[in-house]
Amino acid sequence: MWKSFKDKVYIARQLSLSEWLLLAEAWWVLFGFFLALRRVSLERLNKTFRLIDGKKVDPSGVLVFAHRLQKLVSLASRLHLLSITCLIRACALHWMLGRRGIPSQLCIGVNKSLVGIHAHAWVEIMGQAIGEPEDIDERFKVLKPIQCFNTFANYGLAEGCKTG
Repeated sequence: MWKSFKDKVYIARQLSLSEWLLLAEAWWVLFGFFLALRRVSLERLNKTFRLIDGKKVDPSGVLVFAHRLQKLVSLASRLHLLSITCLIRACALHWMLGRRGIPSQLCIGVNKSLVGIHAHAWVEIMGQAIGEPEDIDERFKVLKPIQCFNTFANYGLAEGCKTG
């Protein structure tokens, strides 16, 4: 336990003020999605929280920021009092990126093996999985790409989540 606590203190000391603010936001967004996904469907959340704005995003630096935000969301999920699943983490990251005008796509995939069926959720930007292994599209078959909480419509960026 103490090793884990010492590691958390070490990580916390490395964060800047802006990263602390993003970490706090991520903690609350995770909490919100934890509660929301127990009450309503993802489809209904899509309709409720759709962010369609005309912001144009400069693609340079977007992936770097998205990877950093994903690490902070993951850290917030590890520090959380609740059991945070990959779906909650992916929804939180997807929503936080959308709030900042960064278009992304929520992917939910399944993998059937001898042991059983496994599901996983992740976020992609311009076809690149954020915080996931490069072969994630090969390991999981995407059920249906979900563009919720934001849209690619006004961005001119390539779609992600390869199906099939």
